[in-house]
Amino acid sequence: MIASFLTARFSQALICSSALFAAGSVLAAEAVRYGPVPNSSTLRMDGTSTIHDWHAETPTIGGFMELEVTFADGKSAPTSVKPNIEVKIPVRSLKSSGGKRMDAVMQEHMKFEQFKTIEYKVLELTPKAGAAGQYEAKGTLTLAGVTKTNLMPVTIVRVDNQLKVTGTTAVKMTDHGIKPPAPDIAGISLIRTGDEVKLKFEWVTEPKAP
Repeated sequence: MIASFLTARFSQALICSSALFAAGSVLAAEAVRYGPVPNSSTLRMDGTSTIHDWHAETPTIGGFMELEVTFADGKSAPTSVKPNIEVKIPVRSLKSSGGKRMDAVMQEHMKFEQFKTIEYKVLELTPKAGAAGQYEAKGTLTLAGVTKTNLMPVTIVRVDNQLKVTGTTAVKMTDHGIKPPAPDIAGISLIRTGDEVKLKFEWVTEPKAP
């Protein structure tokens, strides 16, 4: 009798374990990992100064997105999504409109020697009512080693098997401990850089093998 009881309990435990394993496998199968398509993305940073506007660009947007299979397929419209999305941009890849000299000033103020990348991690995506593919993204932006919460509107559209993410946001340098450049000429700061910069990006991704 005891042997029969133990056998039944063991069988139940085995069935439960199998069910949990199967459920985990299904959930894992429902997540798709996307990575950047080479030479298809761009980020542009626009700023101002007392003498002229300036910009810096990079074609390098690294990172990944892990999303459910149904995401952006038009079949589901969740009230909010908490995906696993991380973005990394090498500071050195940014090339400015002012050439190498301005690149050096920009890298110095962004503390490049200590912090090699700009990083963004999405915490939540909230769909905009009546606007397919448009979301309010809440995330953390790390610039020059300082992390701040950031909100920005983004659009995510599917093109064949790719997902294209576009968005814009405004950032203040001083919020991240960056002093806006103001080069001295003969001891006088004739050029002053505006504190706020506008970031605009297009990130093209495709499914990647796990």
